[in-house]
Amino acid sequence: MSAANEPSDQSFQDELQKRWASQSIEMQFWEWPEFRLELVNGQFLVGGTLAGSRWLLKEALKGWGLEAAIAFAPIEQWWEALRLAYGVSCQSAKEWLLWAESLPLASAYQGESEPLLGSHYMGEHRWVQDHLRQVLTAAVGRAQLGTCAGPNYGLQLGQNVLTPDVLMVTAEQLATGCFHDYYVEILAHLVIEVCLPERRGLDVQERRSLYEQGQVPHYWVVDPVGREFTFWRWTPEGYQPGQLDVDGCYRGVEHLSFSPEIFWLSFDEQVSPYNSTLSAFTSEPQPRKWELRREPSAELGYGSIPFQPQVDLEPHPITVEEFIAWCPETKLEGPPFPLVGGEIGTRNAIALLLMSLGLVETVRLMPGYEWVRVLRRVEREQQQDAQRREQWWQHARAIARQLKKDYAVNGVGVIGALVRDEPLNVWSRIQLVMWDVPEGVRLWQLWQTLPDKPAIELISAVQALPGEWEDISQRMEVLEGEWQPCGPRPQERMVFHWKEA
Repeated sequence: MSAANEPSDQSFQDELQKRWASQSIEMQFWEWPEFRLELVNGQFLVGGTLAGSRWLLKEALKGWGLEAAIAFAPIEQWWEALRLAYGVSCQSAKEWLLWAESLPLASAYQGESEPLLGSHYMGEHRWVQDHLRQVLTAAVGRAQLGTCAGPNYGLQLGQNVLTPDVLMVTAEQLATGCFHDYYVEILAHLVIEVCLPERRGLDVQERRSLYEQGQVPHYWVVDPVGREFTFWRWTPEGYQPGQLDVDGCYRGVEHLSFSPEIFWLSFDEQVSPYNSTLSAFTSEPQPRKWELRREPSAELGYGSIPFQPQVDLEPHPITVEEFIAWCPETKLEGPPFPLVGGEIGTRNAIALLLMSLGLVETVRLMPGYEWVRVLRRVEREQQQDAQRREQWWQHARAIARQLKKDYAVNGVGVIGALVRDEPLNVWSRIQLVMWDVPEGVRLWQLWQTLPDKPAIELISAVQALPGEWEDISQRMEVLEGEWQPCGPRPQERMVFHWKEA
């Protein structure tokens, strides 16, 4: 080959980099569990398993530091967790240091591979999930049968909250007032799960058992690799398999006809449901007989209750209310990795994981000598807590004066870490509450004028979440002006109405 036709070193490096990046993304799908967050038996599950929860917590400990977990329990409780986890009786700092020095290099630092929790077929899973939801939503809407949701929308089954790939709720069910912004508290009429071949047991065994116990009327499992739909219909004897009619369609769900053949044809041709001339679902068009309206009403949702996780040596059950109010957005990003629905969402996720696993199991996720090193550092920092806290109070008072003088904010108070007895930690921030803020003043504009450290959060009293409002009404210390109750944020919820004939 002539020199003119040889690729340049730069183009060769660029091509290698693209291939490495592509392989890295593909490996992430193999290694990471499906990122769905659920509450099962009082535990915060990632990808449907406790193994997924351990994976996320371990990644959080590596990415955010052990301090991110230590913040949720007293130091002595962490030392006790180490004693129980490793069977040691250390008490003094010298004993802990000697024990830490005796430990071998952890396998995590020797390149030992972790078990794969993901799937090679995440692309197929996502396409089937999205396409099914879109074509089902269109058919349900056309016949005015109800509404569809998913993924990452909660289905409450007793004290569990699952997040099916697709669910359908009928109009008659909506009329009972069961439909909320974040979850539905009645049995969905139809639940569809798209299984990952490597994790097939989750959908055909564990989740099927939960849906069967909950008496969900119709449950479908889709195998995107084997090109197979499995239909179950609930009876007093439990789930019974559904069968296709002689024309190859399934009509087990009232007023709907579904053709697996047409669905897989669309899959092969990668046809968008918006462009398809032949739909896998068919239904009879009906006039609109009902509607959902947003109306003032109390609603359980994100931030509804104060964030006060109970973290113990052993797992502590999470309630449905805590899960709904604290569970972050199902969005995994970085850096720092893992960033789960933003920084506050990551904080919440770590706390929920600690509640689910307990401290004894948590300390086993990272080397013992790392815990000793970081716990001793946090102890030293806590010895300086009074001095640090006074500096934060000075910052808070200075910023409050600035807000009143420069922006004509009528009143400023402080809530959160500064008014609590616990030592400041990595999640602590100065939370300033403002009221009677002049029209035209935007919180993000004010925030940009503030120093980067310590971390500061500005809260408008009229927009405070219910969980924040409890802090404001019971614990807030006024720094400037006179407190005039003017919150919390007005709550709304979706309310069902039949249309008049």
